[in-house]
Amino acid sequence: MGPLIAIIGRPNVGKSTLFNSLIGQNLSLVADFPGLTRDRKYGSGNVDELSYIFIDTAGITETDNEFENQVLKETHKAIEEADGFLFLVDATTSLTSLDLEINSILRKSGKKYILCINKSDKKESRDNLEDFYDLGVHINETISAKNKNGLKNLRKKILETFPSNETIKEQKPTRNDVKKIGILGKPNAGKSTFFNKIVKDERTIVSKIAGTTIDSISEEINFKNELILITDTAGLRKKGKIKIKNEIFSSQKSINAIRTSDGVIFLIDGKESITDQDLHLLSLIISSGKPLVIGINKSESLSAYEKSNLKRNINKKLSFISHIDVNYISALQGVGTASLLTKLLKLVDRSKIEFKSQELNKIVLEAQKLNPPTMQGRFRPKIKFVNLGNVTPPTFIFHGNKLEKLDKNYKKFLENYLRKNLKLKGIPIQLIFKSNENPFHEKKNKLTKRQYAKRKRVRSH
Repeated sequence: MGPLIAIIGRPNVGKSTLFNSLIGQNLSLVADFPGLTRDRKYGSGNVDELSYIFIDTAGITETDNEFENQVLKETHKAIEEADGFLFLVDATTSLTSLDLEINSILRKSGKKYILCINKSDKKESRDNLEDFYDLGVHINETISAKNKNGLKNLRKKILETFPSNETIKEQKPTRNDVKKIGILGKPNAGKSTFFNKIVKDERTIVSKIAGTTIDSISEEINFKNELILITDTAGLRKKGKIKIKNEIFSSQKSINAIRTSDGVIFLIDGKESITDQDLHLLSLIISSGKPLVIGINKSESLSAYEKSNLKRNINKKLSFISHIDVNYISALQGVGTASLLTKLLKLVDRSKIEFKSQELNKIVLEAQKLNPPTMQGRFRPKIKFVNLGNVTPPTFIFHGNKLEKLDKNYKKFLENYLRKNLKLKGIPIQLIFKSNENPFHEKKNKLTKRQYAKRKRVRSH
């Protein structure tokens, strides 16, 4: 791993924009208002074929607010662990007392840092540039992180100031066996607490305030000899309740986490029971075809009577996904957290198994003998054979006659029978039915004179 470089500065000076430019990916949320970044975010970037790790941090502010102090702790952790810094300032405003304070903090750390004067391409910046040189930072560069002006010179100074011995070729290749796990749920369901408990670190900020997590935070860990990339996402609310811009960005990142994950842990606040928004999110996850486990969090505060009522409510509202495993956990106390993740990892492994056609057809034949399809007019739909389409999610393609006549109840019976016999509980599956076409269905049946006479005799009887 190359040198660890933290990007430090006041809120809304362009730290996340510079971070994204240096690593070549849009990992951090970017918007034209302060306070969007709260947790530390790490990204790997290459400078002239040499490897570096950059850290995007929250803006340093002057505040006595308890929540803001938690945010600042994350930035100070980055200052402690970094090998050096990019001190970012905004040239569109004059030098502030906060800039002087941050400069003092970085100087006292004893580590090297580069002063990056951002937004220097704007007209209103010309009169302020001289002020920033008064900070006395010998290594400095005027840039525009948004337009990428001056970034070539900045990269050269990064190479000179923070030498790296690791080349791109020496970097470890991306592991194909890394399992990506996403933690989803409504705001204040305990996702960050669960995430911190699994990674065994205060990696994300935890607060009673709903919506504390804004951006998705990922951490690669070794869990029971398995390499996993676990992602804490922002709580998803109803579209009608999303009014702040940062929540729009957060929702997009959370939904993207569903698409890129191999499996999903969905947390529900046990104090609130199941809401319509929970059902909407669960439907979204199931339609994506990802293996899923549900955790009823904060169960340590529930009485036996409350648990009984909650279980009744869950069984009623989650009847459409009765195959999903529901577990009572306490992320705060660490009760059931590891067990929940273990169950999901087993489901991810199971969801990637390629079933043999011989095995599938044997199971379907047994299902038809046990419960044949109902007659549709003079004909009974008949499944002749089944084969596996996609592996993730498992997609079963049924071929036969009159399969378009199969009713919903019979399709549900087949789904449950397959799920039970193939051990696919908790894994969304898809069933596709294809009827064999009659090649002569458009051709009229012309009777011979003898056949016509016979039909006339039959009708007369």
